[in-house]
This record gives sequence, structure tokens and C-alpha cells, in this order.
Amino acid sequence: MNMMKITQCLYKDGYFHTLRAETECYRYMGVTDGRISYLGDEKPYGYEKEVSLNGRHVYPAMIDAHLHLMYTMVLGANSFSVCKIEDGRIYPDKLEDAAKLITKECRERTGRDIITANQYIASAIPEKRLPNRHELDEWANGKKIVIYNIDGHSSSMSTALLKELNIYKENHTGILTGRDHEIIQGKVMELIGKSVTPAVWAKGIASFTNLCIKYGIGIVCAMDGNGDVNKDKQTRRLAKIASHMEIGVRLFPQFMDLKKARYYRKFQRTPRVGGCGDWEMDGSVGSGSAAFYSPYKDTNELVDCYFTSEVIADKLKEADEAGYQISSHAIGEKAIDVLLDGYDRFCPARMHRIDHFEFPDKGAVERVMEKNLALAVQPGFSWIDKNYLKSYEQSLPEHMISQQIPLRTLMDHQVCICGSSDAPVQGINPFNQMLGMIDFYIPEQSLTMYQALCTYTRNPAKMLGEEKELGTLEVGKRANFMVSDKDLLKMDKTNIAQAEIQCLYLDGIKCKEKKGTIGELIRMMAGRKRKI
Repeated sequence: MNMMKITQCLYKDGYFHTLRAETECYRYMGVTDGRISYLGDEKPYGYEKEVSLNGRHVYPAMIDAHLHLMYTMVLGANSFSVCKIEDGRIYPDKLEDAAKLITKECRERTGRDIITANQYIASAIPEKRLPNRHELDEWANGKKIVIYNIDGHSSSMSTALLKELNIYKENHTGILTGRDHEIIQGKVMELIGKSVTPAVWAKGIASFTNLCIKYGIGIVCAMDGNGDVNKDKQTRRLAKIASHMEIGVRLFPQFMDLKKARYYRKFQRTPRVGGCGDWEMDGSVGSGSAAFYSPYKDTNELVDCYFTSEVIADKLKEADEAGYQISSHAIGEKAIDVLLDGYDRFCPARMHRIDHFEFPDKGAVERVMEKNLALAVQPGFSWIDKNYLKSYEQSLPEHMISQQIPLRTLMDHQVCICGSSDAPVQGINPFNQMLGMIDFYIPEQSLTMYQALCTYTRNPAKMLGEEKELGTLEVGKRANFMVSDKDLLKMDKTNIAQAEIQCLYLDGIKCKEKKGTIGELIRMMAGRKRKI
């Protein structure tokens, strides 16, 4: 950061919402050596500098509880999106239009060893599928290319890429779903990583940092790494880079093999593992790989979990006893039960997480209320599915759609619900997720705006075990805060999408927009290291 640290500063003429309670608000906040030293309605004296906020509103900086940092930074700088939601519709929504866009992008991307595209929306295409390898071979002129479905749990690959990965078969369509898709992602990322230059890293880090500043995000939980490669050089490189980034990172290496995870403990503030990758219990609805007790409506297929309760119970216990906080992906009711059954078999020593928890049955809801578990959720995805994607309507029976996570019930029972983007599945804009919370698919389970803000502040701080440092504005805590022209607590589903953050402060220092130059990257890596 190119800014001299001010030892003492008084922020005035603002509204400082602590979020300890919905209505707790002060007019002055003092910061000393990067920590909050005063909150009150009467002006204190003795501060070296005063900054007027001109009637703006201040809140704790936000925490994104689940995203994939490598993919978000690298793909953001080195890939293209296929589909977009604009003017109330998805485009392209025909396979031939997707073909034109992909062909154009491939022609423009010369000299690339592998071409990567994301945000393909299979449910919006009349054929309800990803392109096959023969189509990709034609559109990409024989190049290596991978296309990711919007949910990140299925993909399609050209013949050249299938051969490079040693998974080519004559009858292979090139479309991978379920476990076949998941277990190859480390090798795919290794190939992508070979074309990631320092310039791409610089651009990706700057773009990601600027988005975090734009949306008031001070810390992200990074779910990265894949167990299908031995050393996963890309994730090791990411850990080194993340320890120098301005935005705080809490790394969850996605390895079930704790020998692989052990390498990252020297970087971590607290030992953590999991997220997706090796710790996925199932896939997703849009890719037809989420695990339910009943068949999918459109395919009549009955999908099973990736692990049995017995296997996952042993893995959970092993990681818990080794001191790790565990995060595990589970979307379908059957996958959720596998995890809860696993936790029933021992007494965990710390709070762990279930990520998504999207379609629990009534029994699972009651069980999770009794356990020391946090839930990392993405209601923004449910919102766009209801309004645009329609994959739930296409794939699930009505009773299953109505079985979505009861957000309000769980919050009312003090379950630690944490908001997250699952980027690059969606952009990191937290207000998209909050829209999904306050205008939930199941209306009676919608949250209040205060509750939605807590899922990005108080709750993830508790989940991380850092509630004494983060999550609310309190004397003694780190001065991580965001400033907005609007009172976020008074926003609703009609205007939350227009929410804006004017600036972000971390440890009392205002974050500055990054340019993405090589020199900037060099200076960052030469700076101080922080635990992740």
C-alpha cells in the first residue's frame, strides 16, 4: 500500500454501525495503530488527524466465506465468459450463438497452450447440454479448450485436451460430469498454470483486489488445490502469493490426504482443509451430480454420493484430531446426511463447516441445529436459478425445490450461517448474495437486511475463530471497515443491487486501486508476509 500509516485518526460526521446489534450506531470512531480505539457519540480529543465522512455510513469489512482464489484470479485474467445475464435474459441461449462466440474468442487467442472459458449455462440452451468434443474441435480449430458450466461441476473438453490429459477414448463425448469431472481438475489447472505468466498474475491479483475494494471485502476464504496431482505446484505458488496480498486470505487446501495439506501449515494462521476438490460429497443440480434419495425429474437418474458415511467419518475424525478445521461441500440431501452421519461418529474438537447445505431434509435441519457447525451458503445462485437458469425446475421435483435450506429458521436458532460467492461460479459481489437472502427462493425463509449483513461479517468471523479481531466494530478490534453513501440496513430487494461501497480500510489504512503491473507485483512480493 502506497500510503503512510497514520498512528491516530478520528473519523467523524459519519454513522458507525457496529453490527453487534441492529440499531447500535455511533457518530465518532477513533483508530490507533490499526485498531479501533474509540466509539461514541461525543467527540474525543487527542487524535493526530481527523477525517470527515460527510454523513456516510460505516460497517465492518466483509468476509467471503467460500471462493476459489486461483480460478477467480487466473481465469479472470486469462479466460472468457460464454453466457451473460443482461436485460432480463441469458445470452447466448442457443447452441449456434454460443458456437459463434466461442469460435471468435478462439481465433483471437493465439499462442495459448490451452483456452479456458467459463459461465456456460447449459440449462439455457435448448439442447440442455455442454458442447461435445467434436463441436469444440471445430469451433477451436483443433486447439486444447475447456468449457465450464456455470456451477463449476461439469465441463467439456476438445479432443486435443482429452489426449493431453490421457483420458481420451474413441466414444468419449468430451463432456465430463460428477466424479469424472472433479478428479481431473488438478491436471487441468496444471496445464492452465503453464501459460500463466507473471503479467497474468499481476493482472489477476490487481483485478481481484480492486473488486474486493469495490465491494468492501477485507478477507476471503480460499478453497484451492486438487488431490489428483502430486505436489500441486499452482496451489503452492498461490499460497506464497496470498501471504503477500493486501486482501486477507484464509486458505483451505482441498486435500483429503493430510500429508499434502501439511505443506501449507507454515503459511496458515489456523490449520484448515477442505471446501470442494477432495472434500466434495457430491456435485451440483445443474450438472446432474448432486446426490438425492430420489431420481432427477428430467433424467430419471439416481445419483449417489462420492463417499460412504464410514469412509468420510474416518477422514473427518483424522483431520479433526490432527488439528484442522474442515470444510466440506454437500448440496443434495443424501450428501448432507453423509456428512452429518460422519460427525455423529465422534466428538469434534472445534467448529467445522458444511458448504452449500442446499437441500437438507427436515431431519438434517434439526441435526445441524444441535451441532457446532457453520454453513457457507450462496443464496444468490438460488436466486438467479429461480429467475433465469431454471435448472431446479427442470431437474428436481417440486417437493425437493421447496426443501431448500431454511435460512430464517436456522438463523433464528443461532446457526452460524456465512455468506459466500463461490467465485468464479458467481462474481464476488456480496450484494448479489444478500439479494438472494432477503428475496429467497422460499419467501418465508428470507432474511432481514441485518441478518444478511451478519452472514458476511459477524458470522464468518466466528467461523474463522477470529471474532475477537473481526466481524463487528468494537474497541480493540482491527480497524477493518467499509464506507457507503447508503444506509445498507435500510435497503431491500428493490434496491440492494444498487448498493455501493465508496472505500475500504484495512487496519486503519485506506486501500488504493491497483494497476496490475509487473512492478507492482514485485513490490507486493517484496513486502511483509502475513499468515493465511
